[in-house]
Amino acid sequence: LFSRSLNVFCTIDGTRVPFPVDVSDGDTVFDLQDKIKLAAPRPLPPAPTLALYKAPKGEGFTEPGVTVGAKDEINFTDSLRGMFAETNSVQVIVRPPSYHRSPLNVVQYDCRSGDLVWKEDTFRSFPVHGVHCFKSLRQRPELCFFDKTAFISALESFSEPALVFLRPRRSGKSLGLSMLAHFHGREHLPDYKPLFGGLAIDEHVENNRVFPGNYFVLQFDFSCVDRSQDREVARRSLNLMLNGSIKQFYTTYEPYLRKSADHLIQDLIKDDATASLGKCVNVVHNILTRVENPDDPLSKIKGIYLMADEYDSYSNDYLIPNDSVHWKPSEGAEPDSLLKGFWASVKSGLGSGISKCYITGVSQQSLDGNTSGFNVAQYVSWESNLASFCSLTEADVTAALALKKVSGSAAKAKKHLKIMKDHYNGFNFVPGGRGPLTYNTNTCLEYLQRLAEGNPMKDPFSVTNSEVSEASLRLLVASPVATRLIEDGLFSESEQGKKVEKRTIPFDTIGKPFTLTSLAGELAKSEAAWLSYMVHLGGLTFCLRKKALRIPNLVVAERFGNAILHRYQASLEDVNDAFKSLIEHGYIDRVLGLYARGMQQHDIRAHDLKKKEEDHCRSMYFTFLTNIHPSLRKVGVETTITKPSGTPGRIDMLVSIPSRKQLFVLEWKSIRIDYIQIGSGAPLERATVLAEMPDANMLLDLKFRNDKFRAGQTIKEWIMSGPKGTKEHSPQRQLCEYARSPEIGRWEKEGYTVTPILVVIVGSRHVLLWNLDGDTLDASPRLALE
Repeated sequence: LFSRSLNVFCTIDGTRVPFPVDVSDGDTVFDLQDKIKLAAPRPLPPAPTLALYKAPKGEGFTEPGVTVGAKDEINFTDSLRGMFAETNSVQVIVRPPSYHRSPLNVVQYDCRSGDLVWKEDTFRSFPVHGVHCFKSLRQRPELCFFDKTAFISALESFSEPALVFLRPRRSGKSLGLSMLAHFHGREHLPDYKPLFGGLAIDEHVENNRVFPGNYFVLQFDFSCVDRSQDREVARRSLNLMLNGSIKQFYTTYEPYLRKSADHLIQDLIKDDATASLGKCVNVVHNILTRVENPDDPLSKIKGIYLMADEYDSYSNDYLIPNDSVHWKPSEGAEPDSLLKGFWASVKSGLGSGISKCYITGVSQQSLDGNTSGFNVAQYVSWESNLASFCSLTEADVTAALALKKVSGSAAKAKKHLKIMKDHYNGFNFVPGGRGPLTYNTNTCLEYLQRLAEGNPMKDPFSVTNSEVSEASLRLLVASPVATRLIEDGLFSESEQGKKVEKRTIPFDTIGKPFTLTSLAGELAKSEAAWLSYMVHLGGLTFCLRKKALRIPNLVVAERFGNAILHRYQASLEDVNDAFKSLIEHGYIDRVLGLYARGMQQHDIRAHDLKKKEEDHCRSMYFTFLTNIHPSLRKVGVETTITKPSGTPGRIDMLVSIPSRKQLFVLEWKSIRIDYIQIGSGAPLERATVLAEMPDANMLLDLKFRNDKFRAGQTIKEWIMSGPKGTKEHSPQRQLCEYARSPEIGRWEKEGYTVTPILVVIVGSRHVLLWNLDGDTLDASPRLALE
């Protein structure tokens, strides 16, 4: 049959811009739908969803307001030949399908205290367990909400298109990313007012400081990848996650992409997800560059906003030390080439399809060190205007505790604030300590939730969502450098004034990025890298001193102590037996013997052999005493007492066993290997000789060397008489004065048996114990043995 070339003049319902389409009367209605979609001046949904109506006859193009009804609709069974019986042209009105969305039902908060908002008659819970979706949070009337939406404007204030924002685990980064996605994603624009109306960001929007719904959001969640030790299984899982996210992108933005999601997925999703990403970026770029009409819905779309959540969780699981002493990255530890290719594709797409990029995670080593040099992102983690994003401030915690359903009274709220401040506070993410002190989000929420349920947490150390992960702790304690830094940073506790004095770690430099090579490098070079790594993990934080770090709180300190315990290779069975003998029988030697064994295995560098008594005392305190038995958490360290002469003094350690009414008074001394006449060669070689001496009396007969006042004295002479030629009291007399202090006398009045013991660390290889009997040391010095 003869087929004529026909002219169809189309107008999309709702716009005054007509456009021509060339078809033949031999085409089908399906052909007409496809050609209309391709020729349309603005994006249309998939062709089969377009409703077509033959417009009434008339001169000129049909205006959008013309009335057409069901009788005018062109059905898929209609013949185009019949439509063109009288003319070679026809006018068609194109109506895209209406996406009827049910009104979004969100919580109408009626109470606010600072950033905390809630609905008074329905509130009963905190967003603690798996609440990662911003829309879901806003739809649950039982939940309160810490309004951090003002940080959307803060993030928009940075000039670079790609931002990296890192925080320790369990900080609420995923919820923060979801909040950004719901604000910037074009698909959420109709829900802007229900979701964000009345929140902090709404004022910024009304003042035209920031605009919602201007991006196509492409999200990747690296935490859901199967991190199998079979690298091929892990690679396939990563590839599936990346491709799955791109498929979801096509489904979400199908109405704007000129083809159905099925066609896009079939044509553009490749076996290699890196190629899929490149195709996706090109599609968006090509569509947006063709937009000319300012009334086109796409005219306000700026491009793809790529959001990567927990970007480092995949590669970090392959940072496995293969040497428990001299750690170095194994050959197979670097992330997969697929990951490198992905970030290379992101980098090449910035400015061409990808307009903005927001990356969250814990550490930056994976981004800078292992992914094709993705160094185009601006690091904003330590910026002061983001210091309390994905964190809780003291004002936030105070507001939550003030809720009647949480604390019940002002007195109880004050008590709980003190507990939370000691255990979960102390994070400062601005160098020099210029930012506010903040609390870890999820640890606080877990504690608050228990209060709201009427089941207060008896042990604040028992939070499940603690900041430093087990995998990270294993990596840290496998490094002698990191282990020493941890021990240097552990608290020394003072009962004077009931305050906790936090030790600080000074540093010359601390970089934002670091690499595996720098972590495994020489001491001078790797220390800065390890400090950076530990800050990002939440193990260390900036303090008010300009160049110093500290452990932020007691929960982190305890986890570090437990990690060092593992480093000392003390088996759980040995530890349990040792503490059973202490708690049930008052025998402390086995506990100190565990420390002696760990010290011998751990102190394997020259620097380790220079520890002072306070260093060993702290290690013992946090590694063993505070981490094994709850009754030992109140062990006193550096407890202030009054000597019989009336002058103040400090007892290194008090260990009380309430069940036995027994108190150990421990005075610690340390003799460095440098000061002992034994063997020859380097300090480590002489320490090896010292380790072979099995008898306490043999150690006591060793002489000092290279010491101004003790040279030539035996260790026993120094202990009994003190340094020659000085007025310094001997260790024996010091211990005696401490044992006779009025503070210790009060323990005796309460029925406690007091056992004073001199603890002498000899060359970081032996722990010598010597009990006080009356005013003098007894006749049975001994080594601490397991």
